[in-house]
Amino acid sequence: MNMSKNEQTSNSESGGFAGTLRNIQLTDVIQMCCLSGTSLRIRVKKDTKQGMIYIQEGKIVHSEFKTKTGAEAFFEILGWPGGHFETLEPVQITKQTIKEAYQFLLMEAARIADEKALEEPESSSVQNGDVLEKMRVLIVDDSPIMSKIINSMLSADSSIEVVGLAKNGEDALQKMKQLKPDLITMDVNMPVMDGSTAIKHIMIESPSPVLIMSNIGKASYDTILNFLNLGAVDFMSKPVKNKNIITQQQKMVDRVHIAGKAKVKRFKRLRRPKLAPDKFITIDEGIAAEKLIIVSSGVGGHLEVVNVITALPNVRCTSLLSLQSIPPSFMPTLIAYLSLRSRFDIKPVGSKSSINPGRCYIGPSGMELKIIEDSGVKVFSNDSSEDSDEESHLNSFDRLLFESADVYKENMVVILLSGTELGSMEGLHKVRQNGGVLIAPKLSTCILPATLEPAVDQGIISELFNPTDIEQVLKNYCV
Repeated sequence: MNMSKNEQTSNSESGGFAGTLRNIQLTDVIQMCCLSGTSLRIRVKKDTKQGMIYIQEGKIVHSEFKTKTGAEAFFEILGWPGGHFETLEPVQITKQTIKEAYQFLLMEAARIADEKALEEPESSSVQNGDVLEKMRVLIVDDSPIMSKIINSMLSADSSIEVVGLAKNGEDALQKMKQLKPDLITMDVNMPVMDGSTAIKHIMIESPSPVLIMSNIGKASYDTILNFLNLGAVDFMSKPVKNKNIITQQQKMVDRVHIAGKAKVKRFKRLRRPKLAPDKFITIDEGIAAEKLIIVSSGVGGHLEVVNVITALPNVRCTSLLSLQSIPPSFMPTLIAYLSLRSRFDIKPVGSKSSINPGRCYIGPSGMELKIIEDSGVKVFSNDSSEDSDEESHLNSFDRLLFESADVYKENMVVILLSGTELGSMEGLHKVRQNGGVLIAPKLSTCILPATLEPAVDQGIISELFNPTDIEQVLKNYCV
């Protein structure tokens, strides 16, 4: 299994060696960690798939991929023909699912991968060292230096092909017609034709996934929100020279692979009107919400999130938490936009946020949250100092669902939207076991359906709805 990166740079700020590791494979990293008695986590990604391998004191103790755990998940991950990996800080695993020695696991994984390769038809194999279908990317930026940097970072990944560079929006439209890219990275401010005008033409003439790549700051947030409302799939910051270049490269490659799978022809431009003052729900801090809705989204999910939050009915028993893959600094801009168009009171989720009816909290994906009691009202808290190790192998989303399911039971609804990271899905199963409901848009209507397919395939979704019916769907579950 070749999961090598073209470069791995060691950056030590406290002395020691700095250098470059080339063509390092996942099996090499695992073997080195086990031989040296290291403890760490390894996150492995292949397109929209993600798995985790846990090593404690030189022993492989746990692995997870979707609902698979233990050696089964380990063999599945190492059987992928390619992908990316990164090492993370270790966490204590209390439920060891792997007991075999690492030597046996690596040899068995190699044997299984070899057998699988022999069984697969030749059309799905790798020929001449290149993946048959590469992600074709057009880079649009008025800075030749930045275009060169982005080109270098993307081209370092063997599954991405940069097919062209454009210096402005007008140039991009011409090259888009000639090159037919799978994805376009778009700068915001450019001469001749800026990114906003270019996106409008792209969505009309030949809809293609657009990833906004800009110097992100407060001054650009309104513009980025406008781009998302026009049809851009995702946004991220341009590379910064004083940050770890390998980490930035990996993040860029991951976002490009996910965004490139977006079905942008399903996008409908947002035209949500502002509400009159008498349409907003008045919040009583002393009343606890009887029902809880958790909305999870990611790349490609902006339109779907806005449709949900602005369609919330005028009911006084439900609270909502929306977790999105956007930086915390972008929250005020999004909240200001939604606050004028939603009946619910929109707030950022903070250190202690009371779960009141008619209130909607917005937070970044991956945020650690738990539910506590404060003056008789349930509260979201991000104080993790008292967290238990009981479910430490789960990610933050799964842990939140486990706890919320125990508190709200049948009065809990989880809405899964495009781009959501499902994790191990143990949390989703817990919600269903406790009587809660899982709903999601029909895959044929999703902008990024691939991320939701595992949950649909397992049959744990209670209802698949049409986005045009979202108001009635929410009324059914909020009352």
